[in-house]
Amino acid sequence: MNQSTDGIQSLFAQGLQFHSQGEVNQAMAAYEQVLKLDPQHFDTLYHVGIAAFQVGNFEMAAQFFRSALAVRPDDAASHSNLGNALKEMQQLEDALLSYDQALALHNADADTHFNRAGTLLALQRLEEALHSYDQVLAINPADEQAWQHRSLIQQQLQQPKTALYSVEQALLLNPQNPETLSLRGDLLAALARLEEAEQCYRTVLELVPDIADAHYQLGRLLLLRERYEDALDCFKNTLALKPSPAIVQELRGGLITAYGKLARAHLDHNRPEVAAQLFDALLKIDSSDVENWELHALALHEAGHNEAALASIDRALSFKPNEGRYHLARALMLLALQRYEESQQAFEQAIRSAPRLADAYAGLGRMQARVGQFERALKNYKQAIALDPNCSVAQWNQAQIYLRRGDFKQGWRAYEWRWKTPSLPMYKSRRDFPQPAWSGSEALDGKTILLHAEQGLGDTLQFCRYATLVARRGAQVILEVPAPLAALMQSLQGVARIVKRGEPLPPFDYHLPLMSLPLAFDTRVENIPAPSAYLAADPGKLAQWQARLGAADKPRVGVVWRGAAHYGNDQSRSLALATFATLLSDQFEFISLQKEMPPDEQALLDTLPLRQVAAHLQDFSDTAALCALLDVVITVDTSVAHLAGALGKPVWLLLPEPGEWRWLEQRGDSPWYPSARLFRQTQAGDWSAVLDKVAGELKALPFAGLSG
Repeated sequence: MNQSTDGIQSLFAQGLQFHSQGEVNQAMAAYEQVLKLDPQHFDTLYHVGIAAFQVGNFEMAAQFFRSALAVRPDDAASHSNLGNALKEMQQLEDALLSYDQALALHNADADTHFNRAGTLLALQRLEEALHSYDQVLAINPADEQAWQHRSLIQQQLQQPKTALYSVEQALLLNPQNPETLSLRGDLLAALARLEEAEQCYRTVLELVPDIADAHYQLGRLLLLRERYEDALDCFKNTLALKPSPAIVQELRGGLITAYGKLARAHLDHNRPEVAAQLFDALLKIDSSDVENWELHALALHEAGHNEAALASIDRALSFKPNEGRYHLARALMLLALQRYEESQQAFEQAIRSAPRLADAYAGLGRMQARVGQFERALKNYKQAIALDPNCSVAQWNQAQIYLRRGDFKQGWRAYEWRWKTPSLPMYKSRRDFPQPAWSGSEALDGKTILLHAEQGLGDTLQFCRYATLVARRGAQVILEVPAPLAALMQSLQGVARIVKRGEPLPPFDYHLPLMSLPLAFDTRVENIPAPSAYLAADPGKLAQWQARLGAADKPRVGVVWRGAAHYGNDQSRSLALATFATLLSDQFEFISLQKEMPPDEQALLDTLPLRQVAAHLQDFSDTAALCALLDVVITVDTSVAHLAGALGKPVWLLLPEPGEWRWLEQRGDSPWYPSARLFRQTQAGDWSAVLDKVAGELKALPFAGLSG
């Protein structure tokens, strides 16, 4: 070997050393010295091409691979690497020619087959690409990427089963490859193997929690499985990881579906507050769907946000100004806001827009009943029923007019329409038992019957009296009541067992909701079962409250001025404390039986001559014991009124105009409670005359020191 050749080889070796250490600039400098001495030095030309490729200079790489091939045309590696450079330069057809020349010289080169397959895939020549990957795997069955890419092609060719086989071969080689696991999830989803697909995506996210696409694909899968809340969480995660307009657009359809389905489900299951929030989120994504504006308004209405509901129903009307259903919804919202004149106009507009919309007549009747126009209301209910005999809301509201008039024959029968009226809370919480409902005619000797509370605490207190009558028919009576009433109900005669709502029920033969008992017993005004008392306070609780109250030196008066805020017409029956306070004086010991009140009333309450004991009222057995020690209970129409009446205590009810159906019309007494006196408004909303009359009657209140 001569000195010149030795120098070239030494320089080339130096270049290789630098190259192997990643010092490409030094390597290129050495290679340049070699080529100055020997411009056709094949190995140097080849390695300059490799180095240029590595630094991303593909044009230079292609030039040097061509120079190498000019020296040695039959070098398969140079042809293959020229193909790689051309591929990177997007000269795909020329790249294929180079790969073919390389494979003609050395067909067993798996890398060339792999790169050729990738080029064919880029050209969307899928069948040829698939064949090339098969060639790779024939040479090297352990090539994970070849199996993975083979699967991708088969997926594009709509061959999910063979694609699944390929991806599972890849996973045998690398079970924790997130990309391959995601692909398997896609294929399982395409094959409707949704549970397995979900597990794949979850495994991916356990390995790499911040893969946005895996969250997205899992969300889409959960949509298919109708798990809308979980799907929403996945879409939110996707947006958090890739917060871009493009991703928002990509997710738009899924978000719309998830929010919409979930919102409707919450609305159907009587969770309007949550439904309204979900519709709000949906409408921020897509404000073009008029039905969603309507449903948003209905959810807000049911949640008690009627001003906001009006804004949404007005948006719906901007799309369809003549839609009677939307005018009806708007009228109901105005009614809830006590804007009666506007409400009437909206009901009338609903009727003009849809003359055969039975619910519009029923709604107008409801508004008229609210302001005491009962004849007009009844006329509209009958018109609604004429248009649609199954107009349950008209049938139900008609029942209340019959009952308030004392027409119990028609009233109790029509009251059963509550089970067919979807807008009512009791419809949504109705019970379905395999045992038959008792009609009042079936013999009960030796039978067990479940009587179950269905509405509020006051309703339960009023109608539990029928349990004693049922027991007299020979039945063993099980009475299911809300937990706050359970202890008190132990004093009710004829009941074999008290069950708190939610506890397991014992076996029974018949059942009946409490407020169907008047119908079963054919109750009329003249035969209402009205014992002087049918509940009693617990002696132990009485002793505790006697000790707590101490001796009485003036009449003790229990008071309630507010009902529960969630009651539909609470604003009519409840008084502001500032208004009620005009009744208070030092002549009596006033004791608050109020359990709940607005926080803004507490400051005023603390300044009034009104004893506060709410912290000691754990359940109705406490309230009953306290009531038993009072000279009179003065209350608005709440459960305390029924409690005092059931105990036989003097109870004075302050009633709005118009009052609730159970107090009938105009009477100053109640056939349900012999100890009750009724003080009615003479003008709707005016409590001053009522309070003046009560104050006058208080002056004549006898004081026997009952609680001393």
